Amino acid sequence: MVAVFRQEDGSWHAIDDLCPHMGASLAEGHVEGTTVTCPWHAWRFCIVDGTWEDNPRVKTDCFEVKVEGDEVFVREIERE
Repeated sequence: MVAVFRQEDGSWHAIDDLCPHMGASLAEGHVEGTTVTCPWHAWRFCIVDGTWEDNPRVKTDCFEVKVEGDEVFVREIERE
């Protein structure tokens, strides 16, 4: 499952929808700037690169987003 976010500036971002802590849906979290806050335990993740804001060594998967007309396409970014 993937959480897709559209910013006010028209940019799109996508990360794994499930919080790695307890599995809450990050798509249901509060977004402020480029940070989404998990609705269960307030873990904060960067929607641009999936980094956990409180410990940058922890990341959730991040996806590339492409918009064509009314369709939104999401592709997993390959990690090195």
